[in-house]
Amino acid sequence: MKNVALYIRVSSDQQAKNGDSLREQEDTLNEYVNSNKNMTIFSTYIDDGISGQKLKRDEFTRLMNDIAAGSIDMILFTKLDRWFRSLKHYLNTQDILEKYEVHWIAVSQPYYDTTTPYGRTFINQVMSFAELEAQMTSERIISINANKVKEGEVITGSTPLGYSIKDKKLIPNEDSRIAIEVFNYYDLHTNLNQTTKFLADKHGILRTPQSIRSMLKNTKYIGEYRQNKNYNPPIIERDLFESVNRKLKMNTKSNVKHDYLFSGLLCCGNCSRKMNSGRKSNRSPKRKDGTCIVYPPLPEYTCRYAYQLPKCENTKVIREHLLEKYLIENLPALLQLTINSLKKQKNSTKNTQTRIKTLEKKIERLKLAYLNEIITLEEYKIDKAEFEKELTRLAKPNVEKQKIEGYEKLLNCDLNHYYADMSRIEKKAFWQSLIAKLTFDNQRLITVEML
Repeated sequence: MKNVALYIRVSSDQQAKNGDSLREQEDTLNEYVNSNKNMTIFSTYIDDGISGQKLKRDEFTRLMNDIAAGSIDMILFTKLDRWFRSLKHYLNTQDILEKYEVHWIAVSQPYYDTTTPYGRTFINQVMSFAELEAQMTSERIISINANKVKEGEVITGSTPLGYSIKDKKLIPNEDSRIAIEVFNYYDLHTNLNQTTKFLADKHGILRTPQSIRSMLKNTKYIGEYRQNKNYNPPIIERDLFESVNRKLKMNTKSNVKHDYLFSGLLCCGNCSRKMNSGRKSNRSPKRKDGTCIVYPPLPEYTCRYAYQLPKCENTKVIREHLLEKYLIENLPALLQLTINSLKKQKNSTKNTQTRIKTLEKKIERLKLAYLNEIITLEEYKIDKAEFEKELTRLAKPNVEKQKIEGYEKLLNCDLNHYYADMSRIEKKAFWQSLIAKLTFDNQRLITVEML
């Protein structure tokens, strides 16, 4: 009696429509086993929605493990292309099957024979054509999807929170306000677990921290997707999106047990790598009775490459409260320097408004040229995108103006009182909203790069 494995694979809905559905394949294979009394089914392996060009398939991997364990004598599948569509992967797998003396049968294609040189050559030729067909199909799909993205059409049925599909395009729906709340919440708290809990508690929407991270990184929220910068209507302001993603990047390797104020911001002034955060207890000198005082652990920062990997000379340690004290004391001066720098940049762009008006007129003339059939739609889109890109760049001084106003407001308030009332989470968000980078070197020199 032979132990047989039934292998079934479907990679697309189209194949299911063409008579290769999972149920049809399984029925065909079961009928074949029932007609051969010397066969018994050891297990059925089903890879649903997996390409035949891929070697990494969950059920295929399980099958190969069972073969290596000596549990399988023969593999049954309906057609050769259900087994593989890559000649390279087929040949590599065939070597393994021959090692364990396992044969296969394509029950709907009994003319395939691996026992003769002619049969093996014939199979290799068929596999080459199957691989070529799969690659051409893949290229067609890529081309179709690229064109859809260019036209602002969706290529999947999946939609981000806050969007629906209408006439093949993404449009904001009533949940868009929830998406905005999620971005604002993370921007303030910079914690994925808390943001996940907030979404569940307030709106009853269950997500994982990983899915929240993907959501916050999704450029569709600012109207962009792949190469199309005007793919769909945005619902998140660009400044908010960039702030959130900057904080996401800084918090990628942050400590999840403690909220360190400067994780992701503080870098080594010698090797430029991010500094590690941690807590260390200190002890007083031993007293006459042999006892000592153990002080509560305090947050501190060190260069990992100096201690763990001795590749950096910066062995200095900086306590968080000392760095915090330094920044509070020097923040007014830092803010004033930043304001002066921003004003200087602003004054150097006196002709910005004139240039903006010129570009707006060019876009209007471009539209007329298209309407009068002087240029094609493709030419209109390309030129319009270039002009709009330039307009976005020129509009930056408005952002700088908002920064100046915000910094001046902060400079004129009672900063010490304002800061003392903050929670640790709020303090962390405060520094991340002001500082792009901090450095601390082996000479204990602290440098601050403002946003």
